[in-house]
Amino acid sequence: MRMGVVLGVAMLVAVVGGAVVLAASDSASVNASFSIPSWISLSVLGNGDVSFASITGPGSYDGSNGTELRVLSTTSWSISSAILFKASTMPKGASESVIEDALSMGFDKTEGSWGIHTVKVSYGFELGEDDMGDLPEGDYNLVVQYTATTD
Repeated sequence: MRMGVVLGVAMLVAVVGGAVVLAASDSASVNASFSIPSWISLSVLGNGDVSFASITGPGSYDGSNGTELRVLSTTSWSISSAILFKASTMPKGASESVIEDALSMGFDKTEGSWGIHTVKVSYGFELGEDDMGDLPEGDYNLVVQYTATTD
């Protein structure tokens, strides 16, 4: 680390009423160096829970609300999502692939530069007629994981 030192002395001579007054000052300075590594933080703002109306047949269903994510990063970043089926609860025999294809997440942005960013996510669920045969009756609770990664 490089350090520079500057010393200065200044004297001021003034004559006040026949008396000599001396004033002096000095200063010193140093260089402070540091490094900020690549760093990222991802959090959910507010209530991140989303629900859908009862799925009564094939068609399109909108989520009850969206999710706001907060990304804080010191470098460029990207975000992705995945359904954690092992942490989710579904009726026995429900098709994970049908659910994965049916659930859509619309991001207002999936990447950004350094700084603080809010990412809005909307949800939809779209089922075809044949999909209903792979989703037995019951309650479904899916856990969606978001991952923010620095580039």
